[in-house]
Amino acid sequence: MKTTKSLILALIISLISTNVMPKSFSKAEIRAYNVSTISKMIMAVQPELNDKKREEISLALYQTSKKFQIDPKVMVAIISTESGFDNSAVSVSGDLSLAQINTKVWDVEFLRLGLGKIDKKLLKADEAYALDKMGKILSLLKTRHAKKDAKWYAIYHSRTKKFKNQYDGKIQERFRMIASVSSL
Repeated sequence: MKTTKSLILALIISLISTNVMPKSFSKAEIRAYNVSTISKMIMAVQPELNDKKREEISLALYQTSKKFQIDPKVMVAIISTESGFDNSAVSVSGDLSLAQINTKVWDVEFLRLGLGKIDKKLLKADEAYALDKMGKILSLLKTRHAKKDAKWYAIYHSRTKKFKNQYDGKIQERFRMIASVSSL
């Protein structure tokens, strides 16, 4: 019974969060629609970001979210919280880029998985590269934690319950901002 309820809930959530577009739309039209929607999400949380930068990030975010099957709302909310979409951001703990990736932590895991080290220079210079690494990290976290933890994405910031919950509060605030402009 519990499994059936969980399955039904998962299907409903999937239908609500999935874009349903007619098959007559071309791949380019679907892509343009999704990039535009992501751009609106970014504008909702970071209105001062210039149009050109927002469009570049939107396209890279679309490609990454599609590649790793991560909801773009999650990525937009995390980036807004972490760096305010500033690719030159460096935290006090050494996290880099708009994705605020701690290469000391993630290099160990990437090497363990046979993925190679993260290129720090490229991380700071290329937003698409940073988003790709963020997508991989979120994909790993989702695979490992989503079944047991609805707030799996908050582990991106911390595994400590207190800090994870504080971080989730910030993410939820951005989700509300995104929801006001987004149907994705």
